[in-house]
Amino acid sequence: MFLLLLLGPVVLQAWAWRSLRGRVLSGAITRPAALIRYGGWALTPPLLFVGFMLGLIGVEEVLGTPIISEELGRVTLPVSALLLGSGLLGWLGFSIVCVLQWRAPGAKV
Repeated sequence: MFLLLLLGPVVLQAWAWRSLRGRVLSGAITRPAALIRYGGWALTPPLLFVGFMLGLIGVEEVLGTPIISEELGRVTLPVSALLLGSGLLGWLGFSIVCVLQWRAPGAKV
């Protein structure tokens, strides 16, 4: 499961990169719109993970029984930081490549 948690966001970012690149090259969307959409896709996994963990903590407090293991509690912050860092790094790379290289056919720069 841990491998899925770390590889899933990378696969999601690769899919979003390829999809949005094609849409920008075809002129279907503008570069700023692609940047915003990619940012949404890139930052979804860390937001979902943190929301899921906070939800589990809330349920744990309401029920009074331990749901989250000690190991999972200890790796929550590093995994959240890793997911956020990969999302921001992907967004930065996408921004640089989008601004420097991609031109829509017939679009004036």
